[in-house]
Order: sequence, then structure tokens, then C-alpha cells
Amino acid sequence: MKRKILAFVFLISSFMMFGQEINSARFETIVKALKINRSQIRTEFYAEKKMPNEKDSYLVVLPIFDGQEDEGMYTIRNYILITDEKGNIKNKYYDPEEITSDAIGLSGITIDTGLYTVRKDIRAFGIRVSFRGQSQPNPYSTEELSLFYRENGSLKKILNRFEVYSYGGEWDTRCNGAFHETTSTIVLDKKTTANFTDLIIKTQNINRRTKLIKGDCKDFETSKTTFKTLKFSSGKYQ
Repeated sequence: MKRKILAFVFLISSFMMFGQEINSARFETIVKALKINRSQIRTEFYAEKKMPNEKDSYLVVLPIFDGQEDEGMYTIRNYILITDEKGNIKNKYYDPEEITSDAIGLSGITIDTGLYTVRKDIRAFGIRVSFRGQSQPNPYSTEELSLFYRENGSLKKILNRFEVYSYGGEWDTRCNGAFHETTSTIVLDKKTTANFTDLIIKTQNINRRTKLIKGDCKDFETSKTTFKTLKFSSGKYQ
């Protein structure tokens, strides 16, 4: 049972730290156009992905380091771009939202091109930001989703850092412990608010306890599914 718990934590860590291949020519064109000092870029979190619904369009996340790091703590802000294959910028958005990596460290940034048809004429895309703690007796990880769509030469953020995954708990590193896990998915409702599709959030909540009984590590689990709806108001989902 101990191996099962450790494997579960390891799989989460491995997934969150998975790197993405960089197209060097496109990267160079973007950096030159934005006139960014290379020392400002956290390339380990750079992400790019082909847009599935558009020809010659690529989504790019360029993480900009604030220049200060103290005992592993630092802050980044993201350029979120749409470019052509060569890296020429079509849409540009500098997200003022600070992403801080500290005791709960930033572990990954990925682009989500799911079918987020938030309006008949608008298909949004997502940016997922993942964090992971370093403590073995107190494992913790989380993932947040922001949604954007293109607007003129920029991008508009309509969902800000909504938590779609969390895992945490406390155990003695042998067997005895308690853990919780929540996983949320977005379902497009048939209803609309302010001409934008309502978003149904389906969340699975799992509580797990492990206990050493007569030399055997026993696993006890309960689960519950909940629903809530996010509606579009004042320019964003809330």
C-alpha cells in the first residue's frame, strides 16, 4: 500500500513537470519582436501549441521572470500570444496576473485547446498552471485554468485561475494518513447569460484514509460529486 501511495504522488509530480518541445525558429522570432532580454525568460515553462481550428496559427505562452529570486521564491508574468508558424505575432496579451513560486512551487504551464465554445462565434482556449509542494509527509499539488479568446489584435481573459485539480494530505510516510483529491471538469450548458454559454463545473471529491491494521496497510475511500454553474458577468465568468 505504501508503494501505491508513493507511486500516486510520483505520477502527479512527473505529469506536472513534463516539458514541451520548443520550436527554436519561432521562439527566436517572438523574442526579437517583443525585445525581451533572454535572462528574463523562464524557458522551462515556455509552451506552444498549434490551434486546431485555425490555419497557420499557434498559441504561445512566454513566461517573464521578475528578476528577483530569494531562496527559490520568484514571480513570473506571462505573455500569451497567437503567432503564425514562423513566429510573427497576430495577437498579443501581457497578463498582469502574478504567478508566484515559493514553498508550493510552480511545476508546469500547458495550453488547453479543448472545445470551449463560449459563444456561437467564439471558441476560447485555456492556460493551465500547475503547482506542487516538496513535502513527502504533506504532499500537495494543484492546477488552475484560465480561459481566453482573441479580440482584435489582443486577447481577452474570461476565466481567471479557476482551480480544476487539487491533491493533498498528511501521512506518516509508512501507511497511516488522510488524503483528499478534487477533479473538476467543465461542461457547456445549453443556457446562456449575456450571450455567453453558462459553464457547469462538475467536481469529483475523493477522501482517502490509510491505516495500518495487523501489519497490513488498509485503504478506505469515499467519494462525492458536486455541481455548480459559472455565469458570464462584467466581462468574465464568476
